[in-house]
Amino acid sequence: MSAHLTVLLSLGVAILLSPENLLIGLVMASDKKSPRLAALMYAVGAIGGLALGLTIGFLVAPTPPAEGAPVHHTWTQFIVRALIAGLLVGVGLQRAVRAVRHAPIAEESGEDASGKKPSLASRVKRWFAERFKGLGGREIPTWRRGLRSGVIGFATVGVHPKCLSVSIAAGHQAMQIAGEADRALGLALFAAVALTPSCTPLVVELIRPGGSASIRASCEAFMKTNGRWIAALILLGAGAFVAWNAAHSMP
Repeated sequence: MSAHLTVLLSLGVAILLSPENLLIGLVMASDKKSPRLAALMYAVGAIGGLALGLTIGFLVAPTPPAEGAPVHHTWTQFIVRALIAGLLVGVGLQRAVRAVRHAPIAEESGEDASGKKPSLASRVKRWFAERFKGLGGREIPTWRRGLRSGVIGFATVGVHPKCLSVSIAAGHQAMQIAGEADRALGLALFAAVALTPSCTPLVVELIRPGGSASIRASCEAFMKTNGRWIAALILLGAGAFVAWNAAHSMP
């Protein structure tokens, strides 16, 4: 039980340290017309994205065994666990390589037409305008601003390869816990940690309206320097644990 909880908490921390989740949320919460609505809808969308990944993890996991009952392993279970382990290790290695190359978040999208590196806010707005043209633009109604933030929140957690793979792994790992109460506790802890960056902009705007824009730069600097290394180590450790379980569950 304690090993499963440790893995779930580690997976939650991996999402917690994903730079995109917090920084894009702060960009959304910096909306000049409706910052609180934008932050709220971003958090709601992130919750939906996390639920999607967990649901996929539940579906691919075997039926949880009853407490004290013998466990019968199958090749399907082994293959699913091996794939999840490979996915976690692959994403962890990708994060480690980017950290070694010192690829900061602000440089990942290249330079704009003027030769200057675009800011995170401009890149998010450009990305959204290209993919959701009906919801983009500056002069849009308040409800569209909220919908836009919700869609971005969902995409950040539910479509982003790293966050989606981690939440799938968490759902699969949670199903290995026999007791329903213990499983619910593990899922609650994972969700609380994983959703912290997506809900932080809303808390900031409720406590200190307009504060999201002021703390965005410092958060980006910290995440850019430390986030990838820590997340890479956690993902590699979680992937190794899942791989160890897969090896011991081979029929």
